[in-house]
Amino acid sequence: MRALFLTLALSSAAMAAEPLPIIPQPRSVDLADGSCKLSGDIGISAADSLKNEAAYLGARLKNGLGLAVSLDRGGPIKLSIAPGLPPEGYRLRITPQGVAIEGGDSAGLFYGIQTLLQLLPVQVYGSYSPKQGMLEIPIVAIEDSPAFPWRGLHLDSARHFMPKVFVMKLLDLMAIHKLNRLHWHLVDSEGWRLEIKKYPKLTQVGQDQPAWYPGEDPTDHSIKAGFKYGSFHGGGFYTQDDVREIVAHAAKLHIEIMPEIEFPAHAMAMFTAYPEFSTTGKVPVVKSNHSPDLINVDEKSINFLKDILDETMALFPGKWIHFGGDEAPKGQWKQSEFVQKRIKELGLKSEDELQSWLFGQMAAHVAKKGKVAVGWEEITHGFLPEGAVVMPWLSMDTAAKVANSGHPVILCPVGPLYFDSYQTTDPTDNQALYKGPFTLRAVYQFNCDLNNVAADKRGNIWGAQAQLWTELMPKPEHVEYQAFPRSAALAEALWTTADRKDFKSFQQRLVRHVERLDVMKVNYRKLEAGAPISWSKETISPGRKDLVLEGPVGLDLQPGAYEATPGYQDGGFGLWFDRIELVADGKVIASDAHRGFTGSNPKDAVYKLVVETAVPKGSKVTLRAFADSHEGTDSTGEIGFRKVK
Repeated sequence: MRALFLTLALSSAAMAAEPLPIIPQPRSVDLADGSCKLSGDIGISAADSLKNEAAYLGARLKNGLGLAVSLDRGGPIKLSIAPGLPPEGYRLRITPQGVAIEGGDSAGLFYGIQTLLQLLPVQVYGSYSPKQGMLEIPIVAIEDSPAFPWRGLHLDSARHFMPKVFVMKLLDLMAIHKLNRLHWHLVDSEGWRLEIKKYPKLTQVGQDQPAWYPGEDPTDHSIKAGFKYGSFHGGGFYTQDDVREIVAHAAKLHIEIMPEIEFPAHAMAMFTAYPEFSTTGKVPVVKSNHSPDLINVDEKSINFLKDILDETMALFPGKWIHFGGDEAPKGQWKQSEFVQKRIKELGLKSEDELQSWLFGQMAAHVAKKGKVAVGWEEITHGFLPEGAVVMPWLSMDTAAKVANSGHPVILCPVGPLYFDSYQTTDPTDNQALYKGPFTLRAVYQFNCDLNNVAADKRGNIWGAQAQLWTELMPKPEHVEYQAFPRSAALAEALWTTADRKDFKSFQQRLVRHVERLDVMKVNYRKLEAGAPISWSKETISPGRKDLVLEGPVGLDLQPGAYEATPGYQDGGFGLWFDRIELVADGKVIASDAHRGFTGSNPKDAVYKLVVETAVPKGSKVTLRAFADSHEGTDSTGEIGFRKVK
């Protein structure tokens, strides 16, 4: 049988035109001519302490590419630890003789493996491929380490239950992007998804209710999107054995899972099961996003929380545990004679300080087991307990203030890191809770380096994570659509240093990267065509009213409606446009003339272009825009072009 040759070697000249398809972009890439050819029984050499990483690589080569692999001490693929490298850092060397990957630790080695896999055929991410005769990979030297230690995704399994198999798939996807933290939102008003054996009624609440309701399916545009806050959503929970299996899978991928046990609010499911631990002692009746029901602060309620946290900590061996703490209206505490008396006894000044005290009590409890408490931004509203980690989502000024005070911060801003948001202004795009749009570019350009953080406090910014709230994502395919490819942009924003980031390069590499997502059967949002026109202060002339911008259109134009959309990105002022037209072989085939502005407050910045007849293949097609920059010349932006569905 004829051997199938897989050639991925690129010359240095080719590299200049098309970067190696690695996401996130490494710190240093030195590509040389030639290739490394591997065939036959491919051996992986690694110490016993690296069996997990060697087995992972071997399984990918065997299951994805059908290669014969053995885990021995004499193979052409050598895995090792190099103590001089930073944590999570790695060094990858591919020579004609073989492949060597060194890690600063086992996590770094694992990330070096991920980079190697991205140099192989995309089928390596699948479950089966016909046996390959030879594997040919480029000669390259890569040295790499992450810009930030916390690179995460947040998954809400409370509003809509996400099956175990999907959670494990999401972990696999995080691993190939070098994301290392999963913040798992397991409890909320609409469902309690974690088995607590001492309190079995927690997971029984609402299990006979629908898993989702009409309007919650974002793909059904016949119904206005809307979420039934406070209505129980049936559909499952995770047994403790399920959690152990998921946690073990995450550990093999060097991902730490941080569970979230929400209090004092977002607790309708909790108090419907056990009303005796609420402030009122009654089953909740108000159904809303901001449930008014709060946990009580008497001894039995505090012990109830401790019991839950004890069982949770036994399941999650990681360092962090999240207490929620957000959106807790204090009305019930204000109206409770017992709570008001307790505030005075504790020498506190307000209900916000009472929440801080409660957070501190639970933080001290988990600290006995070596855990660190984490909370949303609202935990700063009273006094911040010592050692607490804060996740600001409303204000980056709060993030800077907390970091400057010496507390660790993980950035979670609504814009652009709430992935339950529109990804485009396209009205036919999937529904989402937050309008956005929080685009691929916006996620890519997100920067953790806050200007108002003192230089000696910048180490308190640990990194960031994107949030996948599932109010309007009832099914795994909806989560995938909202998460990808934006999670790839997030990965590069958090791993790659600012001087190496390049959105155009990222777009080029993403074309190859989504082929990997195809192999893994991910329902990602399809890529938009690259913008035909971009501008910057270097390409626009000051004070002119006859500015002409032109760029190539990469689509085969068929009869139908298209849109050109100028988009301001940054700078002092945007551009005014008078006309945008399509030109094929020097002839104008469609035009829209009206006055529009793109800037911080865009106006009429959509141009409709109707193509009457198909443009022959091979034609030179360009988009041409007539604009002026009389208000300023320091802006950057681009003009997107797409077919209207």
